[in-house]
Amino acid sequence: MFEQVLTELKHTAMAFIWPFYEFLCDGQSRYFWLYCVTGFLIAAWVHQRRSPNSTTSAADILFARENWLSRSAINDYVILVVGTFLRLTILAWAFLSVGPITAAVVNLLGALGVKGEVHNVAAILCGVGLTVALFVVDDAAKWYAHYLGHTVPELWEYHKVHHTAEVLNFATSERFHPVDVVITVLFAGLGVSVVNGIFIALFGHTLTPTTVFGANVFLFATNIFGGVLRHTPMWVSFGPVVERWVISPAMHQIHHSEDPRHYDTNMGVSLAIWDRLAGTLYLARDPSEVKAYGIGQETTDFRSLSIIYFRPFTASYALFKKRLGRLSGALGTARLEEKRS
Repeated sequence: MFEQVLTELKHTAMAFIWPFYEFLCDGQSRYFWLYCVTGFLIAAWVHQRRSPNSTTSAADILFARENWLSRSAINDYVILVVGTFLRLTILAWAFLSVGPITAAVVNLLGALGVKGEVHNVAAILCGVGLTVALFVVDDAAKWYAHYLGHTVPELWEYHKVHHTAEVLNFATSERFHPVDVVITVLFAGLGVSVVNGIFIALFGHTLTPTTVFGANVFLFATNIFGGVLRHTPMWVSFGPVVERWVISPAMHQIHHSEDPRHYDTNMGVSLAIWDRLAGTLYLARDPSEVKAYGIGQETTDFRSLSIIYFRPFTASYALFKKRLGRLSGALGTARLEEKRS
């Protein structure tokens, strides 16, 4: 009993400390310190070019009081800490259980006669291939999980938590309902595990992806060029040519826009090609397009933490129950028609 209490206290302390660790040490974090520094420099440069005579600086826009101390922002911080605590405790299985898939893929391919190993220059080239494959598959898997969150009504009830942010700041990048997190982690983990298994079976265990500060070098590159600005009010567009391939901060702000024209667009994490293929790409044009963030009148309901955490369960279940009812009715009608015929 006493040991269990100590364990929970340890997890609680880690939940408060972990965001600072990610900021200082983890290149996979969306708010890693280097991304924040380069993001601020990019924001300052873009603002100076767009409004050279403005009395408002990029810092005034990025660090406006409402962006960091409003009710929406405070909820972001609570969700960040609670989400970290859940990842360390009851949701830990979602981050660990997909590992055996890699071994299963290796064993399956081995049973089919696929077994290889490379050395020297070939190993370097295959390592580059592994790095590219992991980045692309991880990005595609996260896009698909995101796409389902927008297009499947039962899943939208969970994902909408992210879209009820009324202001954007660095912490908004972690504003997700736990169920939404689990779905994304499982899709991404499955994709990465399969890629690892294929490369191990084909080329052996010696390959390693190229990383910078622990992040895939391509993920590092997309984040170093303003990735942290996606969840800020600072409009940074890459232009129509680049934005057909890479998601810019402006494109993600459009994704959060309250304007119905922008709903269900720009769902990519780093790459825009998935949205282009799915027909959900919306190129950034002008900052005046985004008037406010949220999902309409329902946004204000999600100022309550109890609504954020519990309403998605009841709303999603109600939709699922209706879906089952319609399915049952359709099957009953089909059986009746079959008997009559």
